[in-house]
Amino acid sequence: MAPNIRRLWRSDKAETASHDSDAQSSETASVKSANKNIGLFSATAMGVSLMIGSGIFSTPASILGLVGSPAMTLILWGLGAIISYGGATAFIELGLMYRKNGGTMRFLAHGFPRPKIVLAYLFAWVMVVCIRPGAIAANGPVIGKYWLYAAGSSHNDGWQARGVGFACITFVTAINILSAKWSLRLINLLTVVKIVVLLIIVVSGIVAAAGGIKVEENDNWSRGFRGTSKDAHSYASALTKVFWAYDGFTNLVYSLGELRKPERNLPWSIGGSVVIVGFLYIMANVAFFFVVPLDVAINSEEILAAEFTYRVFGHSVGRIALPVFIGLSVLGAICAQTYGVSRLLDSANEVGFVPYGSRICGNNKKLGTPVYSLVIMYGLTMIYLLAPPPGKVFDLLVDFVQWSTWLFYGLTAAGAIVLRFTKPQHRLRSFKSFHPLNILFIIFCIYITIFPFVPPKGGSKGAPYPYYLSPLLGLITTVAGLVPWYFRMVWWPKKSGVDLVAWVEKEADGLEGEDPIKEDSVEADTKA
Repeated sequence: MAPNIRRLWRSDKAETASHDSDAQSSETASVKSANKNIGLFSATAMGVSLMIGSGIFSTPASILGLVGSPAMTLILWGLGAIISYGGATAFIELGLMYRKNGGTMRFLAHGFPRPKIVLAYLFAWVMVVCIRPGAIAANGPVIGKYWLYAAGSSHNDGWQARGVGFACITFVTAINILSAKWSLRLINLLTVVKIVVLLIIVVSGIVAAAGGIKVEENDNWSRGFRGTSKDAHSYASALTKVFWAYDGFTNLVYSLGELRKPERNLPWSIGGSVVIVGFLYIMANVAFFFVVPLDVAINSEEILAAEFTYRVFGHSVGRIALPVFIGLSVLGAICAQTYGVSRLLDSANEVGFVPYGSRICGNNKKLGTPVYSLVIMYGLTMIYLLAPPPGKVFDLLVDFVQWSTWLFYGLTAAGAIVLRFTKPQHRLRSFKSFHPLNILFIIFCIYITIFPFVPPKGGSKGAPYPYYLSPLLGLITTVAGLVPWYFRMVWWPKKSGVDLVAWVEKEADGLEGEDPIKEDSVEADTKA
């Protein structure tokens, strides 16, 4: 066994030694050889497809239950759009400065390089270990609930829903392994399905409000703010779910090395996706609560949209057809999540974060896809999907993954402000975000990472788990990343003589290993 350990040690030392003499050699090759598969439509679809996932279909009921009135619910959805746009502009600015796969990981490394790019490492750690696999696992059973509802099953929760989720996640992983182009085509197709489904909900709600469709009258909108909660913890939990629905505008930045014409496509795709989705979300909530009575809406939990379609369209369309398409919408979110996170794992390997990374990362020569990265993510997702006991698994996973997500998103927006002052003349900064909006975004990120620890009125009485469990798990998972960070970024360089942070300085001007002028003329953007 000892000789085997020594061989592995020598292998990893040889593998990481390239970062000492040329920290960007593998990364440069990756950028130069990256296929420019992503045009404007696909780029926008990657954001829209991830944002319009399970969130808008599964969280409005729980948000309503937390804040108490449809009017306050609508304000939170509008506020979420404004705040998300403020964060999106920071990611656009940083994405144009550092145009390589990896996104937030790279942005944090440049914004906060000391000590030993710890924030970048911790983000890559939580993204791979909990954020993406946990989010995919949360989305899987939502598909099952809608499809089982459409099938008329009286048992559309628990292991039956997880079984459908298991099949869907397996299918998406297989597609991503077999073909990157077909993965993007599937994302594009399901994005169209998502928008059509939401437009049907919005338009039918408007028609119902105008009297064109007869529905049961309720006082959801005439009641104003009556019954609105005043509990700070409830608002923190509600905002966590709102931002769960808006999370996705960053998805493209993990695949920037594959984006054509970034100066044009990045601002339009990220900014456009937030505007499109924000409008659809607000109008969908107006429709939901015009049609579905307050008590029914709260008790419908994750299948509020199915309850809406049943009341508007009746049994055949409302209970069967549209819930199937809503499930397909959630499937599209899983496609976008899977495509993006596998690229992040490869990017983490390229900068030296992953021991023995050449054995588990990188594209398969025959398939041209990151096979082992996808298999690793699939395994982690299955743990989150199958390990938790029956119960409120969706809410637990959403709150768990959101805590770390918005902690690092807020830090990234802060990094954009820092870099405006530390690198005011950056050669690729062709877009400048609006700092007041960035600061608003940061404030709300702080709010939804601190207030979940504030006890709600009545504590955890009647709740399926303690109020602090989800954020505490997020905090523990993040802090646990300090252990592998120390051994990889502090102990290993001292022992091997390898510098694993030299790449940050080498690509400081954003031009290391790429020719932005040539890159923008690689292909006409008429391709999907």
